[in-house]
Amino acid sequence: MSTPDPKSEKQPPLITQLEGFPDPVRDPDTGMIVPQTRRERRALEAAQASFLAKKAARQEAALDEAEAIEVMGDDFGSDDLDFGSDPSTDVDPEESTVLTVKQVETEEIPPPAPLPAHTAAPKESRAGRDLPAAIGVGLVLLGIAAVGIVWVPIVLAIFIAVLVPLGIWELAQVAKTRNIHLALTPGWVAGLGIPVAAWFGGVDAMVFALFGSMLLTVFWTAVGEPDRPAASMATTLLAILWLPFFLSFGITLLQETDGSVMLLTTVLATVASDTFGYLIGATLGKHRMAPKVSPKKSWEGFFGSLAGAIVISVLLTHFLLEYDWWVGIIIGTVIMLAATAGDFAASMVKRDFGVKDMGTTLPGHGGVMDRLDSVAFAIPVGYTLFVVALPLILG
Repeated sequence: MSTPDPKSEKQPPLITQLEGFPDPVRDPDTGMIVPQTRRERRALEAAQASFLAKKAARQEAALDEAEAIEVMGDDFGSDDLDFGSDPSTDVDPEESTVLTVKQVETEEIPPPAPLPAHTAAPKESRAGRDLPAAIGVGLVLLGIAAVGIVWVPIVLAIFIAVLVPLGIWELAQVAKTRNIHLALTPGWVAGLGIPVAAWFGGVDAMVFALFGSMLLTVFWTAVGEPDRPAASMATTLLAILWLPFFLSFGITLLQETDGSVMLLTTVLATVASDTFGYLIGATLGKHRMAPKVSPKKSWEGFFGSLAGAIVISVLLTHFLLEYDWWVGIIIGTVIMLAATAGDFAASMVKRDFGVKDMGTTLPGHGGVMDRLDSVAFAIPVGYTLFVVALPLILG
């Protein structure tokens, strides 16, 4: 009888289901349940103890059965079984049966036909996107944003209020893979409250709503008692800053004189930066910019992004805002750097959490966070440029 491996005894049993917890968080590598609260941890420990008790009972029953068989074996004498007899004398010739083997002809089975070419998995583009889906979804998002920026500002506010909670939810699902509990309720309250504050009260009201959201996050995390409270609080605050606070600068910029042109310039320069960077990087990219953070981003794509953002900024600001051409170069360069920083920020989060995309909400783009990463960084920079910096520079 083999003895159990002492190393395996130290490993906790793998529990796949917990009563009262229909959708627990699991470790992506081992499949083990990762408890998020003290109640869930106690339930997991009870399930593991029950499993070990049942396993010990089965082992004890098997040991008793083996001992009983051994005792029974000792009661049999060697005279009951004559292993020294000749097997040929134990067979009655009249009752013996002759077995014959008949050769059966079999048909040759042809090999299976190869699968048609169209069933093969579609090739992924060099930059890792489904290009037709990415273009279609990108045009729809850009169209909705353009309607809100140019014609109906309330559409932009509603658009932000819808996308922000989705992005926060995606970030919460990613954080769960590392046992970090993002506080969704404070995140969603901030996701709706900060854009509303920006619409009715401008930047001052936004800052006031941000402070209120921070206080709510701290108290909510403390009362909720997650396993990693500091990481959970920091992740929630990051989500609040990254999405509702940064994006709400677009609402305040829209309320400025010529604000629709300023915001449109910021958004289109960011789109041009992403698009030209993608095209140039996918076709000519050879020198990797930050391979450990964003393996597909190249220096060729970086300069393609810079060229696209500058061209759009120069054209829009010169013809619609009557700025000199060199002002457009400054605007395009700064917005492109902000958009690239946002892209890198999202890449670092995804790399640290071990995921390719933040979600699957937007076909061809991944999740909402994958689409808003660069825009969220560019919009507050655009507000600072047009409302604060340029009036000081140009007098």
